[in-house]
Amino acid sequence: MIKYKMYTGFLNEMKICERMWILTSMLILAQFSICYAQQKRSDFTIGDKISFDSKVLNERKTIVVIPPYNYKDRPDEKFPVVYVLDPGNNLFATFGIVNYYSDMLKIMPRMIIVGIVSNDREKDYLPSPSEEQPTGGGADKFLQFISSELVALIDSTYPSNSERCIIGHSAGGLFAIYALENEPELFNSFICIDPSLWYDDQSFVKKIPDFLKNNKYIKKSIFISLSNEKEMGVFSFVEMLEKYAPDGLKWDYVHYKSETHNSLGFKSICAGFEMIYKDWGMDDKEN
Repeated sequence: MIKYKMYTGFLNEMKICERMWILTSMLILAQFSICYAQQKRSDFTIGDKISFDSKVLNERKTIVVIPPYNYKDRPDEKFPVVYVLDPGNNLFATFGIVNYYSDMLKIMPRMIIVGIVSNDREKDYLPSPSEEQPTGGGADKFLQFISSELVALIDSTYPSNSERCIIGHSAGGLFAIYALENEPELFNSFICIDPSLWYDDQSFVKKIPDFLKNNKYIKKSIFISLSNEKEMGVFSFVEMLEKYAPDGLKWDYVHYKSETHNSLGFKSICAGFEMIYKDWGMDDKEN
């Protein structure tokens, strides 16, 4: 088991988040100025909005793709892809963090960012229906959509490599764990923000020991955060990781006791990428 501490190396938790909010705003404004100067018109867009018909889901899907800036100037370069659930909440935070960490701090690679818009997030993210969420139960189809349609679309349209990350918040965080347990080869890393692991009597917490025992040589990175919520099932999941995680599974967990369910996303994405790419570029530095 490999477990990391948070924010090792340069800024404490409060300072980095305060500075990141400012720098993200500055970065977006800078890109606005660049694009405005180049286009010489008043409209402004970041990334590509793509709509297409999904045969798996039998519905029209919309995604927002933000490739690295000026990526076409480097035709031989391939980029990892980060898939962001609930993009209305976390897409632009991810955009700012990835750009700052990759272009300015150079502590992670530049990435292609894909925001997946859901028409019914409970249906898409929850593996089974419940009395509280009667439309749940479409996670298997949604996972199939990502693996068989969306990844193929991204890989055929943008210069992606085989490295993939998924970011999920609440029910989206539960879906990320569902994806790990049901299609482990799809994603390399997982950022799970206040995941709803309480759902379905913590069934996916209960499944993780057998999954890890049956995947002793797994090479993945998992970051999990928890807000001031008390009944998320995260403590039980962390206990299972402490007990059963094999050596190849990098993971970390942070309890943000002063954050609410809606406020901890930015900190979590920062910390998640720091953990995932803690050793990124070390080979180049040593050489």
